[in-house]
Amino acid sequence: MIYVLHGEEEFEKSERLAALRAGVSADPSLVDLNVTSLDGRNLTEADLRHHCDVPPFLGEYRLVIVDGLLTSGSKSRSAKSENAYQWLIDYLPFMPDSTLLVLLESQKLGAKDAVLTAVKGMSGEVILFEAPANKRGELAAWVEHRASRRNAKLGRGVANDLANFIGPDLRLIDSELEKLAIYAGRRAITQEDVRLLVPYAQEAHIFDLVDALGNRRTQQAFHLMAQLRNAGAHPLYLLTMIVRQYRILLQVKELAGEGLQQDEIAKAIRQHPFPTGKAMTQARQYSPDQLTSIYDRLLDTDLAIKTGRMEANLALDVLVVELARL
Repeated sequence: MIYVLHGEEEFEKSERLAALRAGVSADPSLVDLNVTSLDGRNLTEADLRHHCDVPPFLGEYRLVIVDGLLTSGSKSRSAKSENAYQWLIDYLPFMPDSTLLVLLESQKLGAKDAVLTAVKGMSGEVILFEAPANKRGELAAWVEHRASRRNAKLGRGVANDLANFIGPDLRLIDSELEKLAIYAGRRAITQEDVRLLVPYAQEAHIFDLVDALGNRRTQQAFHLMAQLRNAGAHPLYLLTMIVRQYRILLQVKELAGEGLQQDEIAKAIRQHPFPTGKAMTQARQYSPDQLTSIYDRLLDTDLAIKTGRMEANLALDVLVVELARL
């Protein structure tokens, strides 16, 4: 049997691969003996045939996983690559029935890819793994589906909150769902649970607060500040998070000005691409000089609180008014 698992979303891809591994043998001690992983970048026809033609050891199947043959591997081959994998297509019908061959690709393959077309014709399994789109509501629907698989009940708005706070990081969403389900027990997970346990929830409120300041919506900024205070956030914590957000905006503004793209910026500042994209949009509201001036003002507020020159909550209120006027 031949499987092509392609696309950039790694969480569900890894789960499908784990299921294939588990199905190799009913005896867990024999699984590793019947699983072979190969680097597709340097794979030859002889290597593939050698590993695929070997019968399983005291088991029903042998699993051969080839990573990056059709994408990363193709880069090192000659330009006549239209038929570069004809040898693979020719071999597949003669592969032993006891062999499960997985072509694992971190990028999306083209619809007309010759190997992809051949595998579909052989009734092989072809799955494209892409993160659900948040704007179309696909991500919230995925959260609800994932929660049901965990037998977790979601209260109203929870799926949307997790989708908006975390973005299309399915592994992270699943981890937070596990934590929330344990905390809630038999009852439904509520939005209050999310705000209490998911660190990205408070970060999202800080983002909204900074967004309100950037658009001079002072009343909304004070309302968001009150929500955070009522949730038990300490003034110095709030200031720290505000400073962090403006520091990210400064970094994003500078790197975008150098011509870097979203994924490159995310890697440089060690952030997930999803919040990095939101920060790039937010940074457009400010000039570099404004961001520098704001950052200096934030440091002055931090010093005023820590030296006792101003009471912490009053200092934050004054800061909100000043930033909203910029």
